[in-house]
Amino acid sequence: IKSWYTIWLAHWVDKTNYSGAYGIWQHSEKGTVAGINGNVDLDICYKDFPTTIKSKGLNGWGNAPVPVQVADAPKTESTVTATIKIGNDTYKGIFVKE
Repeated sequence: IKSWYTIWLAHWVDKTNYSGAYGIWQHSEKGTVAGINGNVDLDICYKDFPTTIKSKGLNGWGNAPVPVQVADAPKTESTVTATIKIGNDTYKGIFVKE
């Protein structure tokens, strides 16, 4: 899981004593920002998420995977055989009705 996700550490202190790896540290839940009524979370981000999002084609940026396409899937009452293409990868399998 750690290879897929960045840890978001919510530790509301001036200096964290957490020793594990993390990409975002939420150091307050009661911060203030001019023009915003009420408390806001204050976070420090240690990764360049906009660049990662753009380069992986996420959130609507150019290289997003092609929607799933099912090609000529012969159906029976309990199974479906399908070929699915996502980007340059093709997946083929039998799906069983639960």
